Amino acid sequence: MSDKIKLNVIGDPIEHSKSPIVHGLVFDALGLECDYTRVLVKKGGLSEYIESAIESGVRGFNLTMPHKVDIIPYLKEIDSDAELFGAVNTVKIKDGELYGYNTDARGFVLSLEQNGVDAEGKSIVILGAGGVVSTLALKLTDMGAGRIAVMNRTVQKAEAVCEKIRSYQKDGRARSGCELISGGTDEAAKYLPDCDILINATPLGMSGVGADYDDLSFTDGLNPSAAVCDLIYSPPKTKFLSYAEARGHKIINGRGMLIGQAILADEIYLEKQLDIGGLYEKLTSGDYTI
Repeated sequence: MSDKIKLNVIGDPIEHSKSPIVHGLVFDALGLECDYTRVLVKKGGLSEYIESAIESGVRGFNLTMPHKVDIIPYLKEIDSDAELFGAVNTVKIKDGELYGYNTDARGFVLSLEQNGVDAEGKSIVILGAGGVVSTLALKLTDMGAGRIAVMNRTVQKAEAVCEKIRSYQKDGRARSGCELISGGTDEAAKYLPDCDILINATPLGMSGVGADYDDLSFTDGLNPSAAVCDLIYSPPKTKFLSYAEARGHKIINGRGMLIGQAILADEIYLEKQLDIGGLYEKLTSGDYTI
């Protein structure tokens, strides 16, 4: 009988997922064997997959689109972050029951913390309003951010992110006290002089996208002490980050978030406390191709 821990990542499409590589690095660092496999599961196919996973001894699985919300009715319990975000990225299987978690936002926060950046009381500007933005903004709000400005080319999407957070604040699901601002990308410059953390959450500059920022001079007025983050991990240093680095800013790419959320998920699967900081430092400082 194999001692390998069986894990999956499911979604549609799934062939692009880096999860087997990242989780493989974590388990290698821990000296454990893991069989981590991509599984194509189309929308509506969760019941069949779950039955198969339980029967074949899968310990847990990560989820990408389109299953992060659809999985919720199958769960016996859900953690506070997954409940807050209304989405799950990690499922543990134990005694035939499913337990749901969300480690995405905590992975991002871990990358901030490991780089000496604290969100409490800070002014944060987020460029973009895609699916992950509401998750990150909610987490940063709950951590006590002083102000979050969501700037997006389509202003309505930025407004929708802020409205979601406001409704959560109103009914007590999210911490109150954080000022929320929405606007167009062309308005971002006016919020940068007192910005503490600038985050690129757009796909601009990502490998394979074929589109990038034409002009980054709008960031010239950024608070000199601000940290600049890019959720993109390939390439490891985007044009956005290179520009910020040349101007003396601390830069953080998306690799830390990717590794952080995987470490946190593996801690759940293994049901034991890991040296999260040590693992993060080892994997982010190593010369690994992700």
